[in-house]
Amino acid sequence: MKFTGKIKNSRGEIIELKNGSELTSAMRDSAKKDGRIAGQAEDLLSKNSSATFRSYLASQGVTLKDAIRALGIQDIGSQQVRALYENNNTKPLFNAVLEDGFREGYLAAGRADQLIAKTITMDQMSYQYYNLENKDNDDLDLSFVGQGAPIPVVTIKLDTDHTIFVYKRGGGIEITDEAKSMNIDMLALHLRKRGMQMGRTDEKLAIQRLLNGYFKDGTDAAPTLGVKTANDWSLTDIWYAQQYAAQKYGFSYNRVLMNLKTAEQWATQKEANGNLLFLNELKRGELPNVINNVPFVTEEMPDNRIMLVDTNLALAEYQYKGFSVENDRNVKTQIEGSYATVTSDYIPFDPNARLIITLDQARS
Repeated sequence: MKFTGKIKNSRGEIIELKNGSELTSAMRDSAKKDGRIAGQAEDLLSKNSSATFRSYLASQGVTLKDAIRALGIQDIGSQQVRALYENNNTKPLFNAVLEDGFREGYLAAGRADQLIAKTITMDQMSYQYYNLENKDNDDLDLSFVGQGAPIPVVTIKLDTDHTIFVYKRGGGIEITDEAKSMNIDMLALHLRKRGMQMGRTDEKLAIQRLLNGYFKDGTDAAPTLGVKTANDWSLTDIWYAQQYAAQKYGFSYNRVLMNLKTAEQWATQKEANGNLLFLNELKRGELPNVINNVPFVTEEMPDNRIMLVDTNLALAEYQYKGFSVENDRNVKTQIEGSYATVTSDYIPFDPNARLIITLDQARS
């Protein structure tokens, strides 16, 4: 199966997609010009990575659907896996189709994207750490400046004691020869399930970084705050934490993380007369809001802990290679598989953009 016919791209140009060795050369050229993957172009090409094929399509101003249409395929889901997988011309397309399947489950089950302030692109797997000098003094305030007087500043400096390293993480599928007779729609269900597992794992990593920081010396550890009465917390303790953080750190938290046990305690709080505080919400089958947001319930949060987060500044994703699918051969089974991978990690940006409320400790 080869790309046939000419198609109009998003720029209104009529183009014809490459085949065979010409396609490989075209993908190499576009990958080397793509700042996100330029330094990895040869390695990604050797593994038929979906990243290089998508980069080529983007350079041509066409979408994956355009490419499928250029093959004369009306319904990609009804195609046999073998038809795309074992054809050199369509193998790059196959991995791009798989990426969509993995990503659907990955995004459906994983919520890490809800916690990230910014994704920072890296051109190598290590990155220097930068921070603000004198960030806790009054120089951060908007100050009155006398005529001719210097304007107060803070300094962004290189922290030579800390370096950020990212690692390749992923999972995949291996398809036996017999299983290649299945159609793409059937494969998509398996991909979605596998992607969901990967998304949940990625979410757990993001939450662990928020809870514990990235650096072992505690440089980016979150501040903590107790409650008025240990092990007997209430709505006012959440209110107090919000006001405390706003005054001390200047943050307005927009997410609240807790585990299911704590969420149940939150939902079943009672008034002084013994009535449920959130009775109306419970009747509607809803979890009552905290700081005007539905609680982010996760098993990664320990008992007796609630974490307030300003997602605009709390966590950054350092990414060397984005989510993509590549081919490789399993050295044990000798079966060639397709693997969804991402090379990144999550690093707290401003430690004070999150606050951990310790429900079993009284505040001083």
